[in-house]
Amino acid sequence: MVIKQSIKMTTGALLIGSFAIAPHAFAKSEVKISGQVSRALTFADNGVDDDVLFTDNTNSGTRFRITGETDAVAGITVGFNIETQYQDNASDQVDINDSDSSSAFRSRKRELYFQGGFGKLSLGQGDGAANGTSEVDFSGTTIADYSGQDLYDGISFVDSSGNAVVSNGQAFDNFDGLSRNDRIRYDSLNFGPVGFAVSAGTDKGEIAARYSQKLAGGSKVGAAIGYVTDDADDFQQLGLSASYLASNGFNITGAYGEQYLNDSPLDPTSAYIKIGQKLGAHNLSVSYTLTEDQVASNVEAERINLAYVYHLKQGVELFADYENAQIDADGVEDKNLFSIGSRVKF
Repeated sequence: MVIKQSIKMTTGALLIGSFAIAPHAFAKSEVKISGQVSRALTFADNGVDDDVLFTDNTNSGTRFRITGETDAVAGITVGFNIETQYQDNASDQVDINDSDSSSAFRSRKRELYFQGGFGKLSLGQGDGAANGTSEVDFSGTTIADYSGQDLYDGISFVDSSGNAVVSNGQAFDNFDGLSRNDRIRYDSLNFGPVGFAVSAGTDKGEIAARYSQKLAGGSKVGAAIGYVTDDADDFQQLGLSASYLASNGFNITGAYGEQYLNDSPLDPTSAYIKIGQKLGAHNLSVSYTLTEDQVASNVEAERINLAYVYHLKQGVELFADYENAQIDADGVEDKNLFSIGSRVKF
């Protein structure tokens, strides 16, 4: 109780200075500490070598956060979100025979927001307006497989001599919105099942629309589309996705994205389709990803994923995933990857 009260008092003091609101405004603020631990054991074969890797699953990595909000004035809620990631052997950094055992803190979010009848206004480091628009997914298997799939991003495709050609992370991309950048963002109130968002950072801008609707009989459908312009890195991109979950647990998800590189002849595209089934706490899915012109002009990269996630209880998941990945370039070996792991939220 003493510790909890101290956290409230300290955070309240910081927020008072940030928001320039009267001291009594945060006297009744609620501050929460939450987070998760996310680990995986991966058996990897790149066609020449194989290895066993202990990783932190970057699909949704180990992190902790402090959040809080209060009713500052009538009709307006003020809040903050501080989130830090702490990964050891991040799955998007390790490779066969090259395990990175270093640990690193990484700032994810440092933002404040004002929310009321006007919508929501956010300021600071956080998600861009279009972030997540390529990742609408009701399958229940996203910790193991989703359109972005970071679980094997660090593992390289190799040639017949074992020389690295390109990593999974370089061969595949879902062209989602910008993640965790310094920006100002506005989210509108929903117009029925539809909401809009726009954000602007340094030489960057995003706009997005999202749709979510519960249907008769307990099924639901969701979709999103987002557009990004990034003058700093000289590209624009479009991403969209949709997912449908039937009342019997059957689900289907799709995503598409494309990028326009101003100083490159490449215009990469990505398509993703997933079919799944929920059976109580059990979630199964199979997905196919095709990326074109990402590695090189007229070169395709493909992968098939079979995923299973068991929701043991609220906040506790066990998972398994198998991936076969290949590039249609001469001399590049196919990869076979298998992981088991867990995510525990607190």
